[in-house]
Formats: sequence, C-alpha cells, structure tokens
Amino acid sequence: MFFTGYVWLNHEFHVVVSESVSIHQKTMDQLKAQGGTIISNKCRQNVLGSVIVNGKKSVWPLTKSEGVELDV
Repeated sequence: MFFTGYVWLNHEFHVVVSESVSIHQKTMDQLKAQGGTIISNKCRQNVLGSVIVNGKKSVWPLTKSEGVELDV
C-alpha cells in the first residue's frame, strides 16, 4: 500500500509518494501551507508504477515489500 498526492505549487506539479500515512500527510500539509493546491490525494494497493529515468521508461516497485519480492 502507498499514498500518492499531486500538488500544484509555483507553476509546477509536485508528486508525493509515501508508504507512511503520517509522513505523507505532513508533506502534503507543508506544500499546502506554502500556497499549494492539492489536485489529488489517494491510497493505492497492489499496483506497480513506472518511472522515466534518463529518457527510458521502466517498471518501478512502489513499495518496499514489492521490491523485495521482485529482488530489486
């Protein structure tokens, strides 16, 4: 399980990905206090995401437990 949040701040989207509810909420609150607008804030379970690194898209385990199972 992990949490994703999207915040619009200073003409940029900021993406917050967390495994801890308390850390996630603290980060979202800090961005909001700086004048950010929360676009989305969701909890997800059993989902793999993808990330683009150096122009190449690759599958990225979004939780530590999934990373251990995949031997990442």
